[in-house]
Amino acid sequence: MMRSFAVIGRNFVVDSFLEAAAARDDLRLLGVYSRREDTGRAFADKHGASRVYTDLSALADDPDIDFVYVASPNLCHARQTVRLLEGGKHVLVEKPAATGCADLQRMCDAAKRNGRVLMEAMMPVHMPAFRTVCGFLPRIAPVRMADFSYCQYSSRYDKFKAGVVENAFDPTLGNGALMDIGVYCVLWLAALFGEPDEICGACTFLPQSIDAAGAFTARYGELLCRVAYSKISDSAQPCEIQGEGGCIRIDRASRPREVTLMLRDGTRETVRTPDGPVDMAYELSDFLACLDGASPEPYLEVTRCALSILDRTREIMDITFQKK
Repeated sequence: MMRSFAVIGRNFVVDSFLEAAAARDDLRLLGVYSRREDTGRAFADKHGASRVYTDLSALADDPDIDFVYVASPNLCHARQTVRLLEGGKHVLVEKPAATGCADLQRMCDAAKRNGRVLMEAMMPVHMPAFRTVCGFLPRIAPVRMADFSYCQYSSRYDKFKAGVVENAFDPTLGNGALMDIGVYCVLWLAALFGEPDEICGACTFLPQSIDAAGAFTARYGELLCRVAYSKISDSAQPCEIQGEGGCIRIDRASRPREVTLMLRDGTRETVRTPDGPVDMAYELSDFLACLDGASPEPYLEVTRCALSILDRTREIMDITFQKK
């Protein structure tokens, strides 16, 4: 069955998504949404799309579009997604799906009301490495500690220091290190352990801008999870889950491809995702399976939990999406 889709957004993430979509013979990129006709047309021509929309309702009401991939600034996700769902479109929305639980609930209500599929495009939970980790967990039980770190010097930070503030450093768009970078670490907490009993932490703010780095601890009974993230420094530190029977090492939080199990008896086992489709192909495949009848609810439950953790962490750290 051939499905036609459109995209909202023109950044490198959309390029990666379109690379994954182009590898399939059952998808056709039909349209691109942009606030400006010229930039939309340039992106559409680059990827072979025939239609450009500068009005969201025109996209939402186009009967030829089956689903939309939304990769606009975080603050736009809820409004755009609700309108698309009301227009009868299925929606795959980039991480974080919304800036908070309240907006996500509006989106889920719209999906249910219109009989459409809503799913968050969060790579790690759809990749083979995630299933490997889940399979290894019982072998190190009980789990006692976990460390999830993602620190990446932003390609836009040098411009910020030079006085040029791009979208990635504009707090009013729902951005920041926690929402853009830390969200990957939070996903692992939500997907593996659920809602924590307690959260404590702190972050660093850039002058007149966003939270740039942070760290927090989440307590789950006797399990402690530590999270560290940054947009102003780099780290090569892997993620690790420790149990009384051994530990699990994950090469990276955002695009996990290698998982190593190390047991206390000396057993060591490494599973690496084989070379093949681009990483975003896995989430796309799961989304299309939902369009064919699979339930998106397990993925939405992880999204709800992750956003709840983000809401609680933002409150502790006084992250308000306003200039400090």
